Amino acid sequence: MSLQLLFDPVLQEDIQDFEHFSFINQRFQKHQGTFPDLDKVDIAIVGILEDRGNPGNEGAHSGADAIRRALYGLRASHASYKVADLGNLRPGETLEDSYLRLKEVVRTLLEHNVLPILIGGTHDHSLAVIRAYEEAGRKITFLNVDSRSDTEPTAQQGMAHHHISKILTKHKDVLNRYVHVGYQTYLVDENILAAIDQHHYFKMRLGELRDDFKGVEPIVRSADFLSFDISSIRISKAPANAYGFPYGLTAEEACQIAWYAGCSKLLSVFGVFELNPGLDYREITANTIGTMIWYVIEGFYNRQDDLSFSPSETIRYQVLVPGFHDHEIVFYKGLKSGKWWMQLPPVGAGGYSEMLPCREEDYVLALSGDVPSRWINQLFSLS
Repeated sequence: MSLQLLFDPVLQEDIQDFEHFSFINQRFQKHQGTFPDLDKVDIAIVGILEDRGNPGNEGAHSGADAIRRALYGLRASHASYKVADLGNLRPGETLEDSYLRLKEVVRTLLEHNVLPILIGGTHDHSLAVIRAYEEAGRKITFLNVDSRSDTEPTAQQGMAHHHISKILTKHKDVLNRYVHVGYQTYLVDENILAAIDQHHYFKMRLGELRDDFKGVEPIVRSADFLSFDISSIRISKAPANAYGFPYGLTAEEACQIAWYAGCSKLLSVFGVFELNPGLDYREITANTIGTMIWYVIEGFYNRQDDLSFSPSETIRYQVLVPGFHDHEIVFYKGLKSGKWWMQLPPVGAGGYSEMLPCREEDYVLALSGDVPSRWINQLFSLS
């Protein structure tokens, strides 16, 4: 099936104010009659017109066009863009039909090695993305940026409030790792936090992120799919959400996370959800998200990591950690990027040895005789 059949084209009225050559609008291909050739595209923007998964934030179905206008009003860099805006994905007759359509779109884009950037709609569309990876036979690291856990269904709330529990139970086999960043302890059931620890998943609360923001970079760098709920941004910087809260990430921190994600060669899907334009005072939220998308795209065109870890591109360090089954931890440092990785011991019959993004501090910690906690957690989760 041609993907063009699933999309409404980009409306000229959403972009007509940005005709000067310096606007990013002038550098992107857009579905306006002719559908982009996916074989000539690096990144595809996909608008979502569906909010039935979150009745409490009704109005999020119109978020995609608001984000699009904010993005296209930004200036272009010197990057050689191969970005296509596919338009807005038509919702299905039912919510499940909408999930199936998004799953098909994401799976097709993954097959073409195109990075989908999903804008608009509600956070439960993460479930459709996970199904796309599952159908493609890919195991991934799923990074969820959210102030809440989205694991607690009620009679009044929709799938957006418990899609994470469904992913972690019904689709857990697709996950190498689940990572939750930016949660706020007073908004999450303590039993959920205990369960994350029990399954050796990784979590970072808002306060930890704020204390050492650079510590989030290797966590974001490990993600194949990054799903961003804008309720994780403080309401003064992102008012367009019915579940906004006074505390949360700043707009600058959200953009920095987006930059980290775009720079990572592992990232294969990025999504920002839950913008409700009817609540967006002076389009603050749309502009925040539009700038986040700008940073993802710019990060993509500034990627430096060589994931082959060849001797010509990396320096290799070996550290023996006494007392921990005499495991040797091998670290790699990229010569161009300066980024660090640590190698896990081989797991399974095939002897696959995973590379885990880390910081220089993890190497220093290992030199002192301590084992980095993320190395231990991931080793146990794979065993």
